[in-house]
Amino acid sequence: GFGDCLWSLASAWSYAQRTGRTLVIDWRGSCYVDQPFSNAFPVFFEPVEEIAGVPVICDDRINQLSFPGPFYPSWWNRPSIDCINRPDEQIFRERDELTELFQAREDNEANTIVCDACLMWRCGEEAERLIFRNIKLRSEIQTRIEVLYEDLFSGHSV
Repeated sequence: GFGDCLWSLASAWSYAQRTGRTLVIDWRGSCYVDQPFSNAFPVFFEPVEEIAGVPVICDDRINQLSFPGPFYPSWWNRPSIDCINRPDEQIFRERDELTELFQAREDNEANTIVCDACLMWRCGEEAERLIFRNIKLRSEIQTRIEVLYEDLFSGHSV
């Protein structure tokens, strides 16, 4: 779900920060948006250019980028058509490979690290807090939340 995306973002940020890489938040194909080539991140969050010193690309410019190989995990080096349907076993394998890489403390020789597996609880609490402090909901979403809260929960212990 959406929380998985945020945990994976925190893990990927931590790795990018430690290795001097650029963080690309590419949530295209998300079940939260109707258009398959639309990046869900800027639909929900204000654009960011950096998070605590890590350069970030998170808008629809992603559609014009060509990510250089080789890729890690190695699954992503396959032809694009072969990568469309990943079985659950592959996703779990990637989660474990990424966990090992992120805990190893050294960088990988791959040009592009693809972090497309749920990395819940795979980063430190400080990285989680840092992400939540540095990304902001779009103002119209924040306003809708506040109205909903006032209408349904104001005056109640929630």
